[in-house]
Amino acid sequence: MPELGVVSGYLLKLIRGSLGCTQVELAERLGVDDNTVQGWESGRRPLSALRAVDLSRLSQRLTLLGAPAVATSLLATAIEADGFLTTAIRAGSAEIPIWENPLASSVHRRSFVALVTWPFTGIVPSTVRHLPIPKGRGPVADRPQLSRAMQRLFFDQMLTSAEIAGHQATLLRRQATYLLAFDDRKESAQWLAREHRRTAARAIDERDLPSGILSRTASLAIARQGDLDPVRHFIQGTLADNNQTLASLTYWAYWLGEIPETFSDDGEMVELGARSWSGHRLIEHLITHLDDPRNAEMNIHSLLCLVMARKELLESDADLRQRTALAIERADTNELGRHARTELANLRFATQLAGR
Repeated sequence: MPELGVVSGYLLKLIRGSLGCTQVELAERLGVDDNTVQGWESGRRPLSALRAVDLSRLSQRLTLLGAPAVATSLLATAIEADGFLTTAIRAGSAEIPIWENPLASSVHRRSFVALVTWPFTGIVPSTVRHLPIPKGRGPVADRPQLSRAMQRLFFDQMLTSAEIAGHQATLLRRQATYLLAFDDRKESAQWLAREHRRTAARAIDERDLPSGILSRTASLAIARQGDLDPVRHFIQGTLADNNQTLASLTYWAYWLGEIPETFSDDGEMVELGARSWSGHRLIEHLITHLDDPRNAEMNIHSLLCLVMARKELLESDADLRQRTALAIERADTNELGRHARTELANLRFATQLAGR
């Protein structure tokens, strides 16, 4: 199977849309052949084939033409996402040695995973959500295109990776588990249910922070498919421990890019990153996601823990206090469990107290 270029190609299409030009016009501005731009956007000529210096020049040229820098700077990550998709789809259900598996090499961030899952969900990464899709002669796809066969092969590899990871390669197992939540097949739902039962059945040592993060991922994966009980169990069980709570917040700060360093495993990330985040990006994310029906209870709990751990966030910013208070009122619905409603009340009180 040839190298895929669907994610970076579709991102380039959005960048072209931000410039308001056709493929022919963009080709003229870049000084390349019309077929080159068409090949880049379709993935037939993947951008990964460019030398690093040529990709850098392309990004700079697009920015100088007026494209948003936040979009052009994402091209390199989009190419990385294409490479990951290619590796997984080529392998299918066959085993990839752990030392060659990209799921085991580093702790992924939201910016990368949002690009990887874009073809499956159709959810445009937040940093480029405002960019228009340029009009074409016929129907225009609303996402990077992967065939159903390719999608099945990708999730076959996620299942295989999770299984071969066993109980030792925690990072590999956790990151494969997270991605399996985007598969709508019955076998993946059954595997996720077994994984949650496995992680929930044993008491997690307060010093075993990677296992806590694995349990967090398993419960949130089940929540994505509509079952909130595992998340509630995780909040009231594992997150009752302060060390596990701090590890969860640190992971979330890393996930959102608030910790700039890249780490090779979860243990290293929570140990070395714990003191390097302020919580500003995390709190901004949480207050805009308190009404997320699948993640509201985890977000409410995390926000309460955050404002208790970083009291200066609300004490020093009246505007943030006001926006937090409004988010709390919007989140107060009958769908919340009893524990979440209690935490929401505590959060309301903590916000009021911070303004005195």
